[in-house]
Amino acid sequence: MKITRMHLKVVSFLIAIMFFLNYDIVEGLTKQEDEALERRLQLLNKPAVKTIKTEYGDIYDCVDFYQQPAFDHPLLKNHTYHPQMKPTFSLTKRDEEPSTLRNTAKILKDGGCPKGTVPIRRTTKEDLIREQNADRFNASYANGIFHFALEETSDDQNNKFTGAGAWMSIYAPKVQNNQWSASVVKLQNGRDQIQAGWRVDPILYGDTRARFFVLFKSGTTQCFNTRCKGFIIVNGQIPLDHIFPHVSKDGNIFEERFYIQKDLINGNWWLRYGSDSTQLGYWPAELFGGGLKNFASKAAWGGEAFSSGPTFPPMGTGQFPQRDTSVDAYCRKISVLNSAGKTTNTGPLSKFEDASALYQVSDKQTGDNEFGHLVFLGGPGSNK
Repeated sequence: MKITRMHLKVVSFLIAIMFFLNYDIVEGLTKQEDEALERRLQLLNKPAVKTIKTEYGDIYDCVDFYQQPAFDHPLLKNHTYHPQMKPTFSLTKRDEEPSTLRNTAKILKDGGCPKGTVPIRRTTKEDLIREQNADRFNASYANGIFHFALEETSDDQNNKFTGAGAWMSIYAPKVQNNQWSASVVKLQNGRDQIQAGWRVDPILYGDTRARFFVLFKSGTTQCFNTRCKGFIIVNGQIPLDHIFPHVSKDGNIFEERFYIQKDLINGNWWLRYGSDSTQLGYWPAELFGGGLKNFASKAAWGGEAFSSGPTFPPMGTGQFPQRDTSVDAYCRKISVLNSAGKTTNTGPLSKFEDASALYQVSDKQTGDNEFGHLVFLGGPGSNK
């Protein structure tokens, strides 16, 4: 029988179902595989001073600041960091007025974590199995599984960006178990990259809720949140990975602010969050041996999507942008910081749409103080 492209797509889809449809089932592991997962869980899940269970079933362990996963990194063994660390840049006043639209900042109940401890979402065996299956499956794919709809600055070493951010509307596009969909702000220099935003990702989380996430890449290393050694948490109340309790729907907009900023004195990259620019933590300068050891040469805003099967998920609202904040997913008041840490114009942006039949992006200079420079993103994905 002649093997056609359609046959290959069907086979790929069936394999994807095998790996992801029952992502919460752990049976079928060999004794060695099970023992290996247990050892990794012991490394990832540190002893808890206090445990907080959310209304969605997530468990956050309040871990001693010095026991968090970041300090397992060999480059951070002789660190001088402490729980009261703050950036050297001034935040004596709010960078902008709070959103006139409803935002969704999520603070842990019961006062959050005690002083000197930080919240880390407990990793389960099911989490590791999904991650393991994804890695094994993705190794057989060469191209076509990631798609982008981004507005980007020029990639120029003369840019010397020290920060970027935006207010983002939060949505929860419907994805399958072998897909994810996200809205991001990112800074990049060469192979080094930092992202922040929201994503719906059953591969990573085992559910289809919109969650807060961060990602860093340094050379060949890539890591979400605190899943590996890197990001140092300082805030005891607002955790990474948290579920947004409200998402935008039918013209009711919920949004949040995400900002990444470099400390010009020590080189650490800080994550700032919400209308009051709360400092959640930082990526130490030691993590970056390449581009982001210095400055970012490019900034970008927009959407990203992934699938390990023949169809792709919706992005944003699931519709192509109409350049209207009441019906589009958006990033508003996008901004960058120059080499002196001052807000500066992004300059002309360029579209990066690698599948415009599925996803599109557009930017608009409004001249309005509330919306500023806007990026609209979205698309239905594949309907095959």
